[in-house]
Amino acid sequence: MRKRPVITVDGPSGAGKSTVAKALASVLGYEYMDTGAMYRAVAYAFSREKEKPDIEPFLQGLALRFIFGKGTQVFLDGEDISQRIRTPEISMLASALSQDYRVRRYLTAMQRELGKDGGFVLEGRDTGSVVFPDAEVKFYLDADVEVRARRRHLELGDDRPGSAAGDAVERVKKEIEKRDRDDSEREHAPLIRPQGAHYVDTTLLDIEGVVEILKQHVEQTLR
Repeated sequence: MRKRPVITVDGPSGAGKSTVAKALASVLGYEYMDTGAMYRAVAYAFSREKEKPDIEPFLQGLALRFIFGKGTQVFLDGEDISQRIRTPEISMLASALSQDYRVRRYLTAMQRELGKDGGFVLEGRDTGSVVFPDAEVKFYLDADVEVRARRRHLELGDDRPGSAAGDAVERVKKEIEKRDRDDSEREHAPLIRPQGAHYVDTTLLDIEGVVEILKQHVEQTLR
């Protein structure tokens, strides 16, 4: 039995999971676990390899450390890589690596160990379906793909070469659509709406509105 509840927030890229999960954790007095950062950390380490490594020894040799608080800090071999993992290229590589069951097994075990006593809000793509299928409260956030692309573009501060902001947003939209397909169609732990998850469409809602909906649901569920 966990000492405190676990709350999971799943959904596709750009649905607002990270911002909402952080805010919900703060409101409830819980810790926030950014599982997406964990996959990006593995992807970043992988990208630094000169030759494609054998996955098992590569994972066993990783020296990753995460500090979850108001912001997620990520360390690789003692070096802070928190900002370096937040690029479109690393995000896409993280999605590709997440299809490897060995990577998922490695990080799922780490996430379960970190959250075993509860008091965590986790967000990702399989937190309520695979990592903590027994979570006390589960959410699935979604939004129109156009809205998700605009949000993601603003989050990334996308300054890659392009003739106009509209072109950049369209580029992000195509990346999101590809990631949606990859995440939903992968063999291991695909992106799904977890059983028992409360569905929230964030298309027309601001952050405060979404957090309030989730907070009320948590209070009603745990009453």
